[in-house]
Amino acid sequence: MEPSTAFGKWVQEQAELQVNDDLSAQTLDDRRVASWAGETVEECVKLVQTRDAGAEDIFLRHMSYWRQHVFDLASSIRRRGQSD
Repeated sequence: MEPSTAFGKWVQEQAELQVNDDLSAQTLDDRRVASWAGETVEECVKLVQTRDAGAEDIFLRHMSYWRQHVFDLASSIRRRGQSD
């Protein structure tokens, strides 16, 4: 699975949990996100059978802003759900 594909799916799932006020959304923290990101990188390494330290660094730095990604998408979903 490509990191961007995995990331998009993950952010969508997390944002939907936020929008739906799902209690499991409250358990998401830096440690769980770091674990998910590390697992995703390892899955990609297995898939392509090589490591790219530069790409890994970019992805992990991008993931360090996970709250912004999740909450921005949740806000967008909420706006789309409101009538004009």
